Amino acid sequence: MTDHSAVKPTPCISAKILELEQLDSSGLSKLISGQVLAIRVPDFANEKTSARLIHSISETATLEQYSHETYEGGHVVQHFYGVHRWGTPFNSTYGKAAGSEAQRKYYADAAHMRSLIDRICAPQQPPIQALMQQLQAIWPQGAVAAAFQGQPMFCGIIRAMFPETAHLSETVPHVDCLPRSVAELEQQLSANIYLQTPPSGGELIIWDTPAFAYDEVKRFEGAQLPEQRLQTPLRIRPRKNELVIINTRRPHAICGFDSGTRISMQSFIGYIPGEPFYFWC
Repeated sequence: MTDHSAVKPTPCISAKILELEQLDSSGLSKLISGQVLAIRVPDFANEKTSARLIHSISETATLEQYSHETYEGGHVVQHFYGVHRWGTPFNSTYGKAAGSEAQRKYYADAAHMRSLIDRICAPQQPPIQALMQQLQAIWPQGAVAAAFQGQPMFCGIIRAMFPETAHLSETVPHVDCLPRSVAELEQQLSANIYLQTPPSGGELIIWDTPAFAYDEVKRFEGAQLPEQRLQTPLRIRPRKNELVIINTRRPHAICGFDSGTRISMQSFIGYIPGEPFYFWC
């Protein structure tokens, strides 16, 4: 893998990064079509809700490594890029048979985490649920929690990064792409709601290149993305309680940092023309 740590991301360019006071269907359409690389909505999360979540994460959560999948020699291989998680991600089931222990664990944990996060955030909604409700109101086809395999999926996994391992993501641009065997999505978006940000660093890097198709992603060996598609990096420095939505089929990475913690609540959002947005993680 080529080391991209020497590539200095350019400052956020307003024509490519759309900042909104509140989400609207026009902005979402621009993100889907590729006219913009990201949507930012400052102060999206309720401050009291964020504080309750952060307290629970620091006091009671058991964090595990959040691995990213790649396809190598036709097999799924998991890599750790410095992100920890609270909750079980759906990619833990990739390459496993239907009805496997990994699949049973995912859906059991999905039910447990939904109930737990609802209790932590009450009386407010969890931030991801608030986002889903907004999309339900503004998008013609609405938004729902995905059930690609007939069971409700988890939405709103907690992602945490710490100085000791945060640098691992910086030199490994990657894309996220749901296997076609699960659902045939036209685009895959990701929503991150930032509950805590480090005093410096931790920027989200997005490469200004067309989104990859699933067939292209499967051809990559490991995290080796084509060099010619990694020439124009842009950088977003997330703010506390901000919502950032990107297309995860565009290469992206996270800058390291030396102090503090970077915590977000995340969900993927699948797009199929004429259907609701599908939330899962």
